[in-house]
Amino acid sequence: MKPILITALKLGLAVTLIAWLVGSGKVDLSQMRRFATEYDLLAATIGYWVVAACMMGTWRWKTLLEGAGYKITWKRALQLQITGFFFNTVMPGAVGGDIIKLAYVIRDNKDKSKTQAMMTVLLDRIVGLSGLFLIGWLFMLGSLKDLVQDASLLPLVTMMGAVSLGFVVFYTAALYHYRGRDPFLRFLSLPIPGVGVFYKLYNALRTYRYARGAIARSIMLSLAIQGLSLCLFYLITTKILGNAPEFGRIASIFPIGVLTTAIPVTPGGLGVGHVAFDRLFNMIGLNHGATVFNLYVISQLLLNLLGVIPYISLRRHQPLPESNTDVDSSAVISAY
Repeated sequence: MKPILITALKLGLAVTLIAWLVGSGKVDLSQMRRFATEYDLLAATIGYWVVAACMMGTWRWKTLLEGAGYKITWKRALQLQITGFFFNTVMPGAVGGDIIKLAYVIRDNKDKSKTQAMMTVLLDRIVGLSGLFLIGWLFMLGSLKDLVQDASLLPLVTMMGAVSLGFVVFYTAALYHYRGRDPFLRFLSLPIPGVGVFYKLYNALRTYRYARGAIARSIMLSLAIQGLSLCLFYLITTKILGNAPEFGRIASIFPIGVLTTAIPVTPGGLGVGHVAFDRLFNMIGLNHGATVFNLYVISQLLLNLLGVIPYISLRRHQPLPESNTDVDSSAVISAY
């Protein structure tokens, strides 16, 4: 009953936030009609989901798996990737899609560590997050001179730069070959609250120090995926606003807004993401941020439901035996 109650509360919060935004005029649901009338927007949305989310996302996860010594075909990786989208959409606040993906990977690689398989999924998300901030920072550089002159944006620009630099330091430290004991590992071993998460991440990434090419390819794929995601968001923004705002300003807030949707408060960040983008748009002198996010996220969530098709195929042709489905979900969640 506890998971059901938590899910119900999260759905209730999402509905309440969206209802408040619609009632206050901050979200215009009629804008969803644009997908039926503006075919360039529809094509860009479907194209991003197919090329970036599905194909490039699968390539990134497959690269991380193979870098850790797991064997997986392109067909199986793509099938599991899209199935994961479906379960992460219909199982709000959980990591249901990740558990399904891991169960099949572990079954196909019985001689490999379950823990490392879990870490590949976690690293896939971390690499994706780093790509989000790094590509946002790179796009901001073109407008950096104008952005830093705006006192209200200076803290945001500073934070973006600091987080991006932090990711660079993290990758460099974890993939470096040390002579003797790793000094960063020594620090992360200290009994400091919250450091344990970084210890797990650092250790997981350290396993790739002899397969740096896998991490390099994954980061490049993340930059491409997040760059296309930002471009799609910018296209939707221009459609809603009726003009083209400065690209650097949108790039400065996009990673922060997307990051709020990763917090498992509501399914898919619904409601929370709407409020975040409404506030972030106001920070850069724009309106309709909640409506822009609404078109962006709802379209992707609806496309994710297509993942039921490969899942039905998996269940029909390769159902998991009961013993193999026993992937410890608590272990997966604790890894996050």
